Amino acid sequence: MATILDYIRSLESYAERSGARLERSALPGSVHGRVSCDLITLRADLDPEQELLTLVHELTHWLTHRDPCIQHLCTVFEYEAEAVEALVMARLGLQESDHPTDDLLSASVKRVVWASSQICDALGV
Repeated sequence: MATILDYIRSLESYAERSGARLERSALPGSVHGRVSCDLITLRADLDPEQELLTLVHELTHWLTHRDPCIQHLCTVFEYEAEAVEALVMARLGLQESDHPTDDLLSASVKRVVWASSQICDALGV
């Protein structure tokens, strides 16, 4: 059975194959990760489960929110990334998910379903 560290390595490889760079760095305590262009930065001192959650979250932003024409929808993007987190963690059996897309707009649901399928495919689940 795969471990959380295996999942992290799988997503690191997926990000690299997809054209993103990944680094771990010191970030403010309230910031677990961020995306800037093709660079995904994770806070260096996260425990493995939090690192996996953050990597899924930031990878979702990188996959679905790079269009500069829609960058003004930050709150919607956070809900979408959190919904993808919930769906992926549920597929991995690490958290329960109670319909995380129920309150999202249909365009958001499409992005969430697409991103979660891309990430789950990269994880082999």
